[in-house]
Amino acid sequence: QAEVRSPQPYSHYLLSRPFGICNTMADDMVVEEEKADEQVEAAAEVKEETEKDAATDSRPKVAAGTVEISSSDSTVNVFKSNGGQILTSLMAGGWQYMLAGARANVGLTSGRYLFEVRLLELHFRADVTQGQRVPMPRQLVRVGLSTEDSSLLLGDGSESQVSIDSEGYVSCGKVRKKIAQPWRQSVVGVLVNLEKESTNANTISLFRDGVRICEPYPIPEPLLGKPLFPTLSFKCVTLQVNFGPVPMSPLPFTCNMLGSVAEADAKVKKTSQEGPGHLVVPVGLPEQGYFDWVDDFLEKNPSYFELSERKIADWALKSGFLGNKPTP
Repeated sequence: QAEVRSPQPYSHYLLSRPFGICNTMADDMVVEEEKADEQVEAAAEVKEETEKDAATDSRPKVAAGTVEISSSDSTVNVFKSNGGQILTSLMAGGWQYMLAGARANVGLTSGRYLFEVRLLELHFRADVTQGQRVPMPRQLVRVGLSTEDSSLLLGDGSESQVSIDSEGYVSCGKVRKKIAQPWRQSVVGVLVNLEKESTNANTISLFRDGVRICEPYPIPEPLLGKPLFPTLSFKCVTLQVNFGPVPMSPLPFTCNMLGSVAEADAKVKKTSQEGPGHLVVPVGLPEQGYFDWVDDFLEKNPSYFELSERKIADWALKSGFLGNKPTP
């Protein structure tokens, strides 16, 4: 007799498709990563701090509470609470393995500013059957900068963003290398220096609980001259975001927080008003330009987010699964 099986939920179907897992050679790379950790830690200890105390700035500032994580510039699996300061993502049905992305509504054009991210919780929920593998590391956070039209998923190979993850790797375009010490449940300060006269001009740095864990990393040339928006990508964690006015972990030098950015140093992006959303369900015939119409619609209406088989497959690839590039 033929065995009858009930169909699996779509999330399990996604995980059971022929997707490999990134970092499959992780066991063979342990020694190399330990050496890289030692080199990064030694470099951070030897060099003296080159950042100086911030000068008094009397220029007009943005209104208090202006800087926030934008709801319209976040992936659909992001949940915000406590006035947008606490971020987490959908943690059921396999979605905990998909990266979530969120971008601030204020981009920096000049000056030196700090914002902080505290890792509050690590989640270990598993919705896979025995024998199935999940992307590693299970918990991951990426902090960095992106342009306003860039992907919300940092580390996806785009040239319009730069980020450093909780494993200590910097990513921009095809570049991925270890520059920082790993960080977990701690307060991470992201220092963006766009002061032309500064020794560390056009760099990004990380501080863990107020202590530097990487040398200033040059912001890639394609990003310079454009408003750079603080951006987060994460999975299996709960985060607290602090834009100021007071840092949770003070640095060895005084520095202005992003929440009190000078108007001349920033671009404030207008966000759509909170309220009921709109759902568009296109209907078309196969091979008659259906996805061409969808692509054109999204280009003209960037506030909409596509949910389709091709989008989920592409999202899975950017979240750490390996497989063939999705096609319409």
